[in-house]
Amino acid sequence: MKFFYRNKIMSYSNIHYGLIAGIPLKDFEKGTHPHLYIYVKNNDGDPFKIAVNIEDYDKSEVFFAHIKDLTADFLSHLATIKNGACNLQTTKESGALDYIRGGFVSKKQFSKASKEDLSNTIIKIIKPYIDAQNGSRLIAYGSRFPGGIHDIHMNQGYPSQPETPYQDGALVLYDAINDKYEGLFFHFHIQVLAS
Repeated sequence: MKFFYRNKIMSYSNIHYGLIAGIPLKDFEKGTHPHLYIYVKNNDGDPFKIAVNIEDYDKSEVFFAHIKDLTADFLSHLATIKNGACNLQTTKESGALDYIRGGFVSKKQFSKASKEDLSNTIIKIIKPYIDAQNGSRLIAYGSRFPGGIHDIHMNQGYPSQPETPYQDGALVLYDAINDKYEGLFFHFHIQVLAS
């Protein structure tokens, strides 16, 4: 599979689009790489690692949108998804995400956030879900790697690059007590998002 990033073409034959679902743990890690690492319980082994970009690779700020009461067609697929990791077909029917075609987030909902502010905001939003025993959970969409997932952001909209529909990443939180979802969406400054 070819993955287009900026003006470079990179081959990722061992990475698959999909999701990881589960209960977030209290351990977070702010690495030197521009990511916040979130850990999710894995009933079959070591915790899953979720790598969320809190800064672009060129040191520019990430655009971030937090939708507290999320409604979207793809959410209906989550009722059948158990905790753990799974691959998704890059189609609307599979429940894959697409910022441009999905209609669940718009350009005006995004604002720039500094690396530290974004990191702290994400932790604050996830905190009520940590070690939940009531059915609440976190679902991370992106590119899976052994033991984790990354590309938790829009993965299309680069100028002069082919479109890659239904391969976008995000964090979705399910509040089992109130039976509602909230979404955390991310994109880089170079990416074009429809209004």
